[in-house]
Amino acid sequence: MASSLSIRQRLLLSHLLSVVVLAGAFGGFIYYAAAQQVVERMRAQLAASAWSVARSLDVKALEASAHDDVTHQTLASLLRDVTRGSDDIAVIYVTQRRADGAHVVVSSDDTATRGALATEADDGRLSVHASVPGEGEYSVGIETRPNRIGEHLYFLRLSAALAFCVCALTALMLSRQLAKLFQHSITDLIARCRALANGEPLPPRHAGPSNEFDALAREFDSMAGRLKAAAEGRERASAALREANERLESRVRERTAELEGATGKLKKEIESRVHVEALLGEAALTDSLTGLLNRRAMMEMLGQAAALLKPGEVGLSVILADIDHFKNVNDLYGHTAGDEVLAAVAGMLRDSASDQLQYNAARWGGEEFLILLPGTRLASACKRAEQIRHDIADARIGEDGLRVTISLGVAELLAGERIDDCLRRCDQALYKAKDAGRNTVVAAQGQLFATMS
Repeated sequence: MASSLSIRQRLLLSHLLSVVVLAGAFGGFIYYAAAQQVVERMRAQLAASAWSVARSLDVKALEASAHDDVTHQTLASLLRDVTRGSDDIAVIYVTQRRADGAHVVVSSDDTATRGALATEADDGRLSVHASVPGEGEYSVGIETRPNRIGEHLYFLRLSAALAFCVCALTALMLSRQLAKLFQHSITDLIARCRALANGEPLPPRHAGPSNEFDALAREFDSMAGRLKAAAEGRERASAALREANERLESRVRERTAELEGATGKLKKEIESRVHVEALLGEAALTDSLTGLLNRRAMMEMLGQAAALLKPGEVGLSVILADIDHFKNVNDLYGHTAGDEVLAAVAGMLRDSASDQLQYNAARWGGEEFLILLPGTRLASACKRAEQIRHDIADARIGEDGLRVTISLGVAELLAGERIDDCLRRCDQALYKAKDAGRNTVVAAQGQLFATMS
């Protein structure tokens, strides 16, 4: 069958097959990319809706909905309103992660929620989740209607099929025209060769566009001249290249000397910039007035210290100190004296921490300071706090000999406790010290507080 096909038919079939295969491959790629974009856009819209619903929910209301039917119905009505506002959303539900798994707290459709959680989404559904801010580990889940993606992709598939048909039809027309033109040139060449072999006059050429067959004979005549000219040109180019290489070597030597000088200058500039960047980095981590670590740097250090703790190891303790009646110092002696008091207290805290390098002090805010004591139990931390209280109470500050006292709260990070909870207990201990008359150390032992001085 293939041997009986003419050249024109073979050209027609080969061109058509090539165009159809390329168009199909390219169209399939475009369809896949477009389908991915449609799915990702739907997923992004669902994620935005889940994020919006999660931010609108209140953890206290979710906790109350377990035993308050009115709150439960209010939340369910809110979810149903959001569901009705979107054609893509089938169900919205809120789950809480517990020890035995995730439990549904409230949903826009209880039946649809049970079906969504009990089966795998293999019918064209999308599912996204977003965490509700706050404690309780609540999350909002949104799922689309079954086959919703297929509905969005139906028009895309229809357009792709139509485009493929148009490409195939266009390829057929172009292939037929190209095969006709190519066959005409071959037929004319065969006729001229037959006439030449039979000693007959060459037939006149048919009028038509010039192509490679017309230029073939002329190119052979001029080939030798072009080769000779090319050889002479290569010789001239070789001589010019040798001359250019000599000039280039000279320029390279000159530029090498210049670059060596520039490299020395650049090295000095880099060293200067590194020094400046180091100073800037230090400034970002310290308080400009007291020279202690700032709150952000201390929070990062607390997180790192807590993360390094291993079960069974000695934990860490924190001391939160506040200058008593600091506002009176500013009111009576001025803010300059207040700054001098802050700097002096910071210096004493720094000196107190210098005997053990792992201790770190930071300005926590205003007239408050925080001291981190890694590997220190509560009892030892209380002794340290009591010594600091005595040292500051006995000190005289500035030319006027000002005397100030501080109140201190002490807490130890318990096993499994978050650092924020430990700081909260320490802050409560500080307030207990204030209430006890100031110039006092109060320790937080779990939920109990003990006055140490």
